[in-house]
Amino acid sequence: MTETNLIIIIVAFVVAVVAIYILYSIILYQGSSSKGDELQISTKNILDQVEVLFEKKEYALVQLMATKYLDRVPGHIEVRIYLAKAYYEDKKYNQAIRQCSIILKKKPSSMETRQVLGNCYIKKQIFQKAIKEFEYVFEHNKNDKTVVRTLAELYKQTDQLYSAISVYEILSDLMELDEDVADIQSILAELNEEVHDYPAAFEAYKTRLGIYPNDVNTNRKLTELYIKIKNYPVAIETLLYMLSFVTDSKTLLWIYETLVELYVESEDYERAIEYSEKLLDIQGSDKFKVRDNIAAFNIKLNRFGEGISILEDLAMMSQNGFDVTLELADAYIQTKEYQKAIDKYMLLLDKATPKEAKTVNLLMCELYVNWAIDMAEQDKLDESFEYLKDATQYNALNSEIYYNVAKNYYKQKNYTGCVESTNQAIEYDKQNNYKAKYLLLLSEAHHQLGNFFEEKKALTDLLKFDEKNPQGLYRVGLMYAAQHDFKNAEDAFKKAIMYNPELIQAKYNLALLYENNNREKAKELYKEILEQDPSFEEAKNSLADLSTSDFY
Repeated sequence: MTETNLIIIIVAFVVAVVAIYILYSIILYQGSSSKGDELQISTKNILDQVEVLFEKKEYALVQLMATKYLDRVPGHIEVRIYLAKAYYEDKKYNQAIRQCSIILKKKPSSMETRQVLGNCYIKKQIFQKAIKEFEYVFEHNKNDKTVVRTLAELYKQTDQLYSAISVYEILSDLMELDEDVADIQSILAELNEEVHDYPAAFEAYKTRLGIYPNDVNTNRKLTELYIKIKNYPVAIETLLYMLSFVTDSKTLLWIYETLVELYVESEDYERAIEYSEKLLDIQGSDKFKVRDNIAAFNIKLNRFGEGISILEDLAMMSQNGFDVTLELADAYIQTKEYQKAIDKYMLLLDKATPKEAKTVNLLMCELYVNWAIDMAEQDKLDESFEYLKDATQYNALNSEIYYNVAKNYYKQKNYTGCVESTNQAIEYDKQNNYKAKYLLLLSEAHHQLGNFFEEKKALTDLLKFDEKNPQGLYRVGLMYAAQHDFKNAEDAFKKAIMYNPELIQAKYNLALLYENNNREKAKELYKEILEQDPSFEEAKNSLADLSTSDFY
């Protein structure tokens, strides 16, 4: 300990002696009036002393000595460069800039000065001027790693991304150590991704992985880039590779969660379940949410029993369980166990907030509408009407209630009732979400009633709302054909087929029109219809009739 203190005292003493000597020399220098006295400190001596002081980071002494000397010998470039550098290191950027400007007027090719000037501009955040200086130096020396790196960083900082990429590529070629190349490739990957040059970004990531194949961050960014361009199989492949070396729980959590998301995106619900189950064992995973997802995936696979069983458990586990119970009710609706779904909704209504109660009431209304549709499909119209009536108790403004009432009336051939209920549906459809199908049904009901003016009005309104509606165009074609306006009928049928090539009735009626003036086209259409539906008897018979008449 004593020896250490002694060494510190000796060093301090030496430094003090040197400083005193320098100050003494300056005083002599200032006080001399003759030319001989002026040269007591030679040019070589002053440069050596300034250099030594600068290396020892005695920037204040450099500034003092260099300033006094330059007052007498202003043309000494080397001393002025040290003065500029000392000002820079002492964070006196304006003084450093001033000195650099003086130097460059006399010696514009001084690369060292331009670097100092450029660094001053960087510190003052005058980036365009900094870029100008470093571009000059770069053009004269493209192998200086510090210059190339600084210019690349300046381009990046000022969002001149293509220029930054170009210079970083040069910097990468200059690097000798793999770790330096890897760092620059990481920057290049991010820059190329930012300018949407994804092939170049992939190449940079892969170059880095060639050096560090198990680098977690790079593999993660590569995966995210594959996801961005929707190359899910390769993203999955990369994630599975990461599982071979990743050990920390945070990254494992991200890997498994991302794998599940990608399998869902790819509609591979079996794999989604497999990795969700593995996710349950990962520290930090949301066990409740993961199990909820497993239930949803089972339901997607029509394994309703497994899905419902999990949801029932989760509903019991959860203190509130509102969202889970809604999912459970929806699962029961999909299996057409409507009463079980109602029981779940009623359970929620007992303890729901006003906002939750509103949601449940709307869902109850939709449930009864779906139940009614199911009954109508089984021709149980009385039950269907009853459930539609129940639906009004929960949301009397639901336009789908009245539309399905109208459809039931149409099935019963009560076309007047159908018109009245369809008009109610149109009235309640404030956002015009279902306007097209409502107007189509309205036109069909008016047609059955012989109200051809009202039918035409409904179809006109429909095509004003949706000019590409295939069914609407088809019905307009039928209307024109009934009026013997075959040209407009043909145009309407053609448009209907154009917007829906599968609309077989439009093809059949167009073929009937062609029988009068273009039999070959008619035969082509009948053949096309039979390829689409070999059991279409009318087309089969019509084609046979045309072929027979051609023969005779």
